[in-house]
Amino acid sequence: MTFTKRATWVWLIAALSVLSACSSNAPKKATGKKTPAAEATLAAPGASILPAGPATPNPYLQNRPAVSRELNQQFADATRAMRNKQWGQAENLLQQIIQADPKLSGAHLNLGLVYRAQQENKRAEQAFNNALNANHTNLDAYNQLAILQREAGNFAAAENNYKKALSVWPYHPDSHKNIAILYDLYLGKSAEALPHFEAYLALTGGEDKQAKSWIADLQRRLGIAAKPKATEAAPAAAEGDSNE
Repeated sequence: MTFTKRATWVWLIAALSVLSACSSNAPKKATGKKTPAAEATLAAPGASILPAGPATPNPYLQNRPAVSRELNQQFADATRAMRNKQWGQAENLLQQIIQADPKLSGAHLNLGLVYRAQQENKRAEQAFNNALNANHTNLDAYNQLAILQREAGNFAAAENNYKKALSVWPYHPDSHKNIAILYDLYLGKSAEALPHFEAYLALTGGEDKQAKSWIADLQRRLGIAAKPKATEAAPAAAEGDSNE
């Protein structure tokens, strides 16, 4: 496999996505453009682990709290500070946001990411738990908490949090990817990892070359033949035959 034992922790991307989700005054209007999850063809290759039918919306993003203009600006300032690795400034801003509205789950999550960046893992763990107490649908908080637990060797707790995230929203790509890494690299459950990697690939549009490599390696180790690529029907195919 091409990935290292420690899955890459892209904390700033998570922080920016959460800040964006939390700082809107109201949910954005639908544009008609489908997200990768909505476009995923759930019939293959990860259909066995994904619910039948089209993907549902992310419940965390569907229930954005109303945030004042002042807090929006503080979120923007905190994001900028995090991007510039100005951890003290980011912490102060996020603490002010939390004091103003303790129910803003994203502020707790981002505070945890600030602590995480400084290797203050105990404080980060508490912040991630606070994020979940504020909003149990915060999928990034489950994942960040699980990553901390995995790195501490608490694999059962990490697995439990990934499962909780997937119980909230079964179409969350990162949760499928992270639990697959946990199963394959840390728990030796390659057969359980495979369908989660397949689900991740399906939910991200099927073009992730690294995910394809992971899946091919797992199939090889498990003795599973790769599924052949679909080909066009021959000119002489009978009318009504599918060429999918």
